[in-house]
Amino acid sequence: MNDNDLERDLRSQRGPREEGYAPSGLPMALDDRPVRPTGYSRLPRAAMFAGVAMAGALAVALVAGIFSGPGPDVGSGSESPSAAASSPAVGDCAPMDVILSAEPWGGATGSRGTVVTVSLADGRYPCALGGRVAGLISDANGAVLVSGQSGPGGAINLESHASFTLGVDWSNWCGNDPAAPVRLSVKFEGWAAAVPVNVPDGTDPVPPCNGAGEPSSLSLTALEPAR
Repeated sequence: MNDNDLERDLRSQRGPREEGYAPSGLPMALDDRPVRPTGYSRLPRAAMFAGVAMAGALAVALVAGIFSGPGPDVGSGSESPSAAASSPAVGDCAPMDVILSAEPWGGATGSRGTVVTVSLADGRYPCALGGRVAGLISDANGAVLVSGQSGPGGAINLESHASFTLGVDWSNWCGNDPAAPVRLSVKFEGWAAAVPVNVPDGTDPVPPCNGAGEPSSLSLTALEPAR
């Protein structure tokens, strides 16, 4: 056997470390090597961290809401804006909102009197009328003979289905006979001027003189619901 035959025989045999060995080819260049994908794993990880952060924020808000309790307006019974808007405030009555009518003058010992009825004029909205009222009696020339006012009284709401009354009493006239006819006027709080009241004919409205040294007086009662 020559050297060539021995070399071929050695190449055809495998050693014990080469059993199961399968050779793999090397890449022809560096650009041909397989590239391990790395970018796809960052997005799920970022999403996972974002979800954890959101869950933590919700948990903190929930705990804060539980321990803070209801706000100061909860259960306070305060009226809602919609309810307030449904009940508008009532304005003050103007003279054109009111109808004044009276009973004929009647006589009593040393005085003359009448009852004035106050009601809401047709087509007018409900309004508030001051409880205190002033009155005066003037002659045909406009000269004021006597004046007076009622005691304090609360304001009333004048509505279409309700009327109010006030009493007027004039006593002790010791002056000259006034120019007829004499006229009664009333003025409620907030009015710029007194408004005449049409009093039907009845007893002579001028009272007798009960004492020359005593001044004439005019008294008015506070408004009361009409009976």
